Amino acid sequence: MSVGHCGRLFMQVLQTTPYEYLINYRIKKSLELLGKEKTIISQIALEVGFNDVSHFIQSFKKRMSITPKQYQKQLFSHQNNIQDI
Repeated sequence: MSVGHCGRLFMQVLQTTPYEYLINYRIKKSLELLGKEKTIISQIALEVGFNDVSHFIQSFKKRMSITPKQYQKQLFSHQNNIQDI
């Protein structure tokens, strides 16, 4: 099976390219890590498979409409508000 044929089958079944699937998977994993504890964004980027932190931030913002740091701040702000009740 050729690479092109494999890519077409992937697209046909999952309705996305292998590259987009991988990026979306990495972003999903980063959401879990961002929610567990206050960690350094660059560490999360490397842990989920991005070699370039700026590419991680750009990919995250494209899909989530906010940066990873903004997401983390909102998440912990919300958690602190719940604890204050």
